Amino acid sequence: MTDIKIYFYKGKEEVLTKLKSAVDDVTEADSLKKIQDAFSKVLDGKNLSFLLGCGCSSFVKEIDSKKTDIGVPTMIPLANNFYTDLLSPENKLWLKETLKLDINAVDFISNLEKFLGTLHSIYYFYETTGQIKEENAIKVAEIIKQARNFLLEKCLNEANRNSKTDDDLVDLYKSFYRKLLYRNSNLPKPNIFTTNYDLYSEIALDKLGIHYVNGFSGGIKKYFNPTIFNYALAEKMDLSQSKWSVIDNFVYLYKIHGSLNWVQAEEDSKLFRVREIQETTYTNLKMQEVIMIHPTPLKQNASMGSPYSDLFREFQKKLMQNNNVLITLGYSFNDEHINNLIYQAFTIPSFRLIVLGDHSVSEEIAKLQSLDDPRIWIIGGKLEDKTKLHYFKGFVEKILPDLSNDEIDNKIENAIKKLFKDE
Repeated sequence: MTDIKIYFYKGKEEVLTKLKSAVDDVTEADSLKKIQDAFSKVLDGKNLSFLLGCGCSSFVKEIDSKKTDIGVPTMIPLANNFYTDLLSPENKLWLKETLKLDINAVDFISNLEKFLGTLHSIYYFYETTGQIKEENAIKVAEIIKQARNFLLEKCLNEANRNSKTDDDLVDLYKSFYRKLLYRNSNLPKPNIFTTNYDLYSEIALDKLGIHYVNGFSGGIKKYFNPTIFNYALAEKMDLSQSKWSVIDNFVYLYKIHGSLNWVQAEEDSKLFRVREIQETTYTNLKMQEVIMIHPTPLKQNASMGSPYSDLFREFQKKLMQNNNVLITLGYSFNDEHINNLIYQAFTIPSFRLIVLGDHSVSEEIAKLQSLDDPRIWIIGGKLEDKTKLHYFKGFVEKILPDLSNDEIDNKIENAIKKLFKDE
């Protein structure tokens, strides 16, 4: 009997173990089919939500015999890169001695967001006590700007985008959204929640021609308006009567930690002063005073906490729906706020959580498994070709059912490319 290295838990029960006991020689394909069949039923569920973490936009590829991340590095490499290569020894010493802020502390060493959030809190103190012109406040502001611009540069991934080096990652996102399109059209449209600031979802959706609601409305200037999440894009089915049908190529996209192209916009006529801008170059974005990526300055957040509070409210609302399935991908369960909302959803008997992750590495995932709740599925492991099943690439290519006719889709895409090339 083949020793299968992938796993599929429902609570503490390992589903693939039952398969091994029932079949003399279980192959990797047998185990994958068992997982795929389970997911086919999940996609037929009434309410479907995904939570995409930072791991989804990381894509390690071998280039010139060297493993290179052609996408956006995860939080640990990002933090290590900033502390090692950008933050000067003088600033590290100053932070430690003057502000008692040690970058080697557990909370900061692997999480640049927490480091940046702490600096924002310190600056807010200086601001509210009238000390922003003091030397310490100026220095804190400089380090905040340096960290913010570093995140901008890394998450925009402009060099790889311009050279198309990141095409494999874009194609992976396209495959994910294309497969979701062929879910039963009579069911509610899928909800995509993400903690990522980057623009890979938007790039993929635009390339596929998929319409999406992300909380912004308007024409030349798009402003945040959370009521837009209550809308759907529909076509009129009967000209003589008011019969409408929601179009198939449509998703809801919730960027709960903000986005690189959301900026603070002080316009008196707008209740929510957050604008989405289209020119997403590093040169343009670094000139913006406040970019709405988590964490942002507390002063901005004090006015109703928008847009984050509105987006988290939408997240909670979707989780509390009956017959809702939440699938987490590339999410490490390190965000306490998000975790609490997920845990609250277990008060709804029909709620189901599917975690693509490594229970042997993440304490939070191990804790979920210890609950021995069959509504919690944990899937992962390594395939014979070294693909990690719980990574975004492994999930999209090996687990997510493809209900489309890819051959037709590819022919259409290639025909369009050829037409423009011939011009």
